[in-house]
Amino acid sequence: SLVVAAGCVSFVRGGGATGTSSPAGTVPAGARHVTERPAARQCTLSADLVPACGAWWGMYLPGDGGGLVSAVKAEESSLGRRLGIIERYHDMSLSGDGVFPDPAERRLGRHHLLLFSWAPNVWATGARYQWGKVASGALDRSVIVPQARRLRAFHHKVFLTFAAEADGVRDQGTPAQFVAAWRHIHGVFARLGVRNVIWVWTTEGYVPHASTIAALYPGSAYVDWIGYDPYNFYTCHHSRWLSFSQDVTPFYRWSAAHGLGGKPLMLAEFGSSADPRDPGREAAWYSSIVPALQQLPRIKALVEWNAAVNGCDLRLPVISEAGRAYRDTGLSAYLSREKP
Repeated sequence: SLVVAAGCVSFVRGGGATGTSSPAGTVPAGARHVTERPAARQCTLSADLVPACGAWWGMYLPGDGGGLVSAVKAEESSLGRRLGIIERYHDMSLSGDGVFPDPAERRLGRHHLLLFSWAPNVWATGARYQWGKVASGALDRSVIVPQARRLRAFHHKVFLTFAAEADGVRDQGTPAQFVAAWRHIHGVFARLGVRNVIWVWTTEGYVPHASTIAALYPGSAYVDWIGYDPYNFYTCHHSRWLSFSQDVTPFYRWSAAHGLGGKPLMLAEFGSSADPRDPGREAAWYSSIVPALQQLPRIKALVEWNAAVNGCDLRLPVISEAGRAYRDTGLSAYLSREKP
């Protein structure tokens, strides 16, 4: 049962991040207790990193190089635990934006799983590759083959998504061209013997666009996990307040009803705005996560978006009621898994 599964937890020996003080100058109370507590029994992982019980707890933090490493360490110190997944974004350029894992990611990858979101763009110039061009093989020699070889040489399993949230894109091709591009990249990696990449197909998860989402699915043979990006945007998108459960459940149910129930789900990005009239509302949103997950057992990973973007400040202040609620949620047994 879910109640039993929630207690079937694997803890990393040796505890969480060290060497960086919390904002108050000390590791938060309870951190040592949580990281040293023995597990009731081992919670196994599949070859595709799907935990038999509980879920991964991760985060996107902006930053590059040593600044990124320091930001992760500081965040983990304040959270009293190590994050299971660190999300990173790259384009299809030949610059540092498109060559990964970079040195900071290699360093983080020793103790964290990395989730790479690979965009068919060149950010420095604003260029956007058509999905049909990717599918044609025109980028194989310059971009796709070299990147496949870099990931193969990394020797750690990584999550990889191509063209995340394609259901929100209107100018890079048709759903059929997206599917062809995804399958082409998957095939290149397979021919080159890249066995450490776990494929995460990621949509916005906005159910009113269900017909587009369905048309974009590459097929079960080409997908290991299904990702989606639920947010409670509230005032920054002038939308109604959604609880965590209201946010994540519609796509969860839709995916199961449309033949995708055999795949584990990942909240590849998620987060909540604050309610300026009710500071406790955001804290309650984060506090409700574990009870909701116990009713949604296919969700096996959650990656908090801890940044501001496009007029929405979704950063999670550490010294706040919401920050404390997020920290307490991350210390729950259900979300305790860390990379061995």
